[in-house]
Amino acid sequence: MLGCVGIYLLVVRYGSEAERKRLEYLVGKWRDVLRFERPGGAVLIVDGRVEDVMRFLEELYSRIPRERVSVYQLKEPEFHLEPLMLEGVVRTRMRVEEAWGAVNLVLARLRGALVSESGGERIYTVSSRKGMCRVRVSIVPSDDGSRLRFVVEGYSEAATYVYEKLLHELSYVGEVEKHA
Repeated sequence: MLGCVGIYLLVVRYGSEAERKRLEYLVGKWRDVLRFERPGGAVLIVDGRVEDVMRFLEELYSRIPRERVSVYQLKEPEFHLEPLMLEGVVRTRMRVEEAWGAVNLVLARLRGALVSESGGERIYTVSSRKGMCRVRVSIVPSDDGSRLRFVVEGYSEAATYVYEKLLHELSYVGEVEKHA
C-alpha cells in the first residue's frame, strides 16, 4: 500500500490557538511534498444510507450547480501508525515519595501535565518543540531506595526527543539501569 497515491480528507479538530498554529506549521513544512487544498464553502461528513444520500444530493444539485460540489466516499485507510514506545528504568536511593517529587520537578521542567493517577502509576502529557507525547511513570520501593520505570509513547521525533530529555534529567536522580 505504501507508495500509492491517494486523496484523503483530514478533519483536524484543534482545541486551542496553539494547536491551530502547530497544524499550520506542519502544512507549511509538508507543502513541497503533499498537495493541500482548503475547500471553500462547507465541508460536511454525511453518514447515512446510500439511498438517502442520493436523494439529498439530487436536492442539493437542484439548488447548487453540480460543478461546485465534490463528493468523495470515505473509508478507513489501510495504513495504521503505531506509536513509538520507549522504556527506561532508573534506580535511585530516594524513598518513593522523594522520587515522586523529583519526577514531578523533571516533568514540570519538560512542560508535562499530569493527566491521570491510579495506583502507583501517573500519566503525563508532555509538549515539546518536536511535538506531544504521553509519559507513564511508576515507582516501586527497592532494597536501597526505589526503582523508577517510565514509558514514553508518541509519534515521529517527539517520542525520541522527550525520552532522551527524560533520561538526561533522571540520570541526576539515580543510575539508569535500562533504556529503550
